[in-house]
Amino acid sequence: MGAARIRLRTYTLGAAVVAALLATTACEPGGGTDDAAAGGTPSSSPSASGASDASSSTPSAPGTVTPGTVTPGADDENTGESTGEEARPCTDSDVSVVSKVYPHDEARHLLLTATNISDSKCTLYLYPYVSFGDGAVEQIGPMESKPKKLATIAPGEKGYAGLLLWRADEKTTAVKSMTVGFVDSELVEAGVAQLAVEFPDGTDFLNVGDPAVTSTPQVTYWNTDLAATEKFMFAR
Repeated sequence: MGAARIRLRTYTLGAAVVAALLATTACEPGGGTDDAAAGGTPSSSPSASGASDASSSTPSAPGTVTPGTVTPGADDENTGESTGEEARPCTDSDVSVVSKVYPHDEARHLLLTATNISDSKCTLYLYPYVSFGDGAVEQIGPMESKPKKLATIAPGEKGYAGLLLWRADEKTTAVKSMTVGFVDSELVEAGVAQLAVEFPDGTDFLNVGDPAVTSTPQVTYWNTDLAATEKFMFAR
């Protein structure tokens, strides 16, 4: 879309009109003529001010978002490309990860909460690389849940990822251990150091689907919004 163009129109006053205006001003007590002679500064006319403001404003390109503003109608949960502040990648030594099951749905879903325990910001890229039970289920696949903003967390802040472990009426396998790996960018498709994550208190094992037969288990992308994470998790 081309840049907006502003047309300024110049209006020419007839000689008779100008003469009448001058005569009126001269007859008024304290008129503009006396003020000008006394060194007064006339105020700017509305048209001049408007022209100045218009020339100093540069239209934004379509789709451009000014920092600190929100685009009306934008989907903050899943818009494809990730944006936002980027920091060094989180590693297994930067975060502590705890898990939580949802008893109301027979523990079919699992929430992972990663807390930054380091002294600087770090980014949880992509999704957790989850494996279960000594290789019984290796590297589960991601859901379509990529958030708009990178999951960058400051010290003490949290990031979330949700898992769908199994679907109703499908064959499952009981697993007794789980590990989570972290990647170092949005482009790297290889896991790094694995972090052992304990199951929730009172949970000795988890049932998981067979990825060779079904699409479960699955995991969401890391997200700093718990509500958005649970939305994606329970939509599956």
